[in-house]
Amino acid sequence: MELTNSAVEVAQPGTAIYMLHWGEHYERGSNGPYLGAAGLDFTALSADYRRERYAAAEAAHEDRCPLGEGDFQTWLVAKQILSPIASTDVEIDVRTYGNEYVPKHWPECPECSGGRGEQDYGDVRRSLNRIVVYHRCTECRHVWGHHEVACRSGEPMLEDDGRDTQGGCVPFSISKACGIDWKLAVAACAKHGWDSGGMSPDRAVVAARELGFELVRQRLPGSGKPNGLTLKSLISGLPRNRNYVVSVKGHWLALVGGAIVDNDTNSGLGRKVVDLYEVKAVQSAAA
Repeated sequence: MELTNSAVEVAQPGTAIYMLHWGEHYERGSNGPYLGAAGLDFTALSADYRRERYAAAEAAHEDRCPLGEGDFQTWLVAKQILSPIASTDVEIDVRTYGNEYVPKHWPECPECSGGRGEQDYGDVRRSLNRIVVYHRCTECRHVWGHHEVACRSGEPMLEDDGRDTQGGCVPFSISKACGIDWKLAVAACAKHGWDSGGMSPDRAVVAARELGFELVRQRLPGSGKPNGLTLKSLISGLPRNRNYVVSVKGHWLALVGGAIVDNDTNSGLGRKVVDLYEVKAVQSAAA
């Protein structure tokens, strides 16, 4: 490669390339490059520049003597303290599209010949410490390999007990109050009309009976009225050796051993009780 004269000079001992910067924040400025002797004292040079400009203004009887960084650079070049170096501005972009890095250690796509499976994430169930992980093809976008892993590494994934199921408060309450598996409770409730929008209380009682439990409605003076029982006052008056299903407006929850077991974190102790069902086991499930 043939060097320019400036480049040859820079290669000589005792010279340096300078970029000049000035100002603060949004008024920052830069210019260069310049070639000059190594180790120039720009504070002293600035003082020389001011003295010369002040002397010229005084000689011309000027009332003002404006100074500027651009004028200072012109002065430096005129004094042959600095010499401009020709430079070329080049736009570069190494992150071009169509040539992205695709690791070969990613699994091959089962649907196309050239793609690899990038890891992607699906539904998160934080209360169970579970998140769905799967692969998405870099070429055809096919997805495969869905499985759950722990959201918080080092902590166990909890089994699905229905607490994150949309509209699942009825089967959730039945499973907790009756002490049965969530899958059994939700299957029985679905058979009797449950879906993500909920189900009717009467059909829920039938589903519980089919599972071998009676939900026996208890009399509650003033329930459902503005001055009716709250969850807090209800709990304080119930025996702790029995399990219950409690109905508040638009929602069911369980009382197990005197403690609330609820899939709705918004159910505060101040909510009004609409109905109360005591859970009793029966010898055989009714059809």
